[in-house]
Amino acid sequence: MNDMIHIGCEEMISAADEAQMEHERGQREDEARERTEAWASMVAIHGPLMTDAAWAQYMAEYGEYMDMVWKD
Repeated sequence: MNDMIHIGCEEMISAADEAQMEHERGQREDEARERTEAWASMVAIHGPLMTDAAWAQYMAEYGEYMDMVWKD
């Protein structure tokens, strides 16, 4: 068992895998930036959805339910 070769994750990743991961990371960052810009334009047109105090109150009451999903 001790004579086995230990290979780390970094050694198993090919250049193509690394390029794919970098591309996907770039796509996620672009999508996040687009969502942020869209939200900022909506706030500029319509004003904020909630005040900071209202959001804090909402999170205090419902924050624990935010990650829950319906289970069939």
